[in-house]
Amino acid sequence: MAGYGRIINISSVAGVIGLKHCAAYSAAKFALEGLSLAVAHEVGQFGIRIAVVSPGFFRTDLLASTNVKYAESSIEDYAAEGTAAAMWSRYDGQQTGDPAKLGEVLVKLGTMENPPKQFMAGGDAVDTVTPVLEAGLEEIRAFDALSRTTDGSF
Repeated sequence: MAGYGRIINISSVAGVIGLKHCAAYSAAKFALEGLSLAVAHEVGQFGIRIAVVSPGFFRTDLLASTNVKYAESSIEDYAAEGTAAAMWSRYDGQQTGDPAKLGEVLVKLGTMENPPKQFMAGGDAVDTVTPVLEAGLEEIRAFDALSRTTDGSF
């Protein structure tokens, strides 16, 4: 019996492509992406649609120095590329996403008959994710023949 329902899971660009200086966060968001896509197959027959929203950077206090604690790096080789604190602090107050507009989009997604399975929220999210996914598709195609050599001839 088909019903109706919507589940919107909030992920991150980090859960689509992985981001430097936040491997554990990226891993958790990748897991949410995978869980959401898998559960969507299971509940779709009941009219339940799942959308995973992957925001870019939104103008919140998330990156404010009073809200973030960074681990000290004990690996000298990382020093040359800079610290996580230095990298992320540059974004604080510079985020292009408007949280109120994201809220409006979430309401729209929740009322769509067929919401996207994966939605990149923000121009920065689209601009960051698109070339990475396109490169991944190119790599799959480039190694298609090698991939197929693993097929058995049973």
